[in-house]
Amino acid sequence: MLLELEKQVTKAIEDIGLKVLPIVEKATELFTIPKLTPCARIIVEKVTFSPISAFSFSVDCDFSVFLFFRSLREKGQGAYEFIESIISALVNKTYFNITPLSIELFYHESGEFSFRIAFKANGRYVVPQEEEPLTTRITYFEKQDENEEFVTEVSK
Repeated sequence: MLLELEKQVTKAIEDIGLKVLPIVEKATELFTIPKLTPCARIIVEKVTFSPISAFSFSVDCDFSVFLFFRSLREKGQGAYEFIESIISALVNKTYFNITPLSIELFYHESGEFSFRIAFKANGRYVVPQEEEPLTTRITYFEKQDENEEFVTEVSK
């Protein structure tokens, strides 16, 4: 599910002509300004599961797209144009219900900038079943000598 979300978000961003950087090896490299700009990096921040049934869940996923660039308004290379294109692409071109949450200037120094665009994605996750699920669980008292104890038996 998370890989599918990342794959769809990456494809939607690359389809608008923006390079998406791969996941980094070290945490210290996560927010370093890349040499190639404009470009983007996708980071999943939080995933929340709400049960729908025994084997399916509604999933809310908070993620951010970090946009690295050197110009705010330059035609074809500016951040504002890319921000609007990223929001449009993610809302319209993925299988997840994606809602933009916020845009904030994350970093700026000596002509290099980074915006953080926060999103919430909603989807469903169904647990793959390789084995037959448990169908019966019985809990009862068993008296041995003078001690009572709970015993649970599970059958398929």
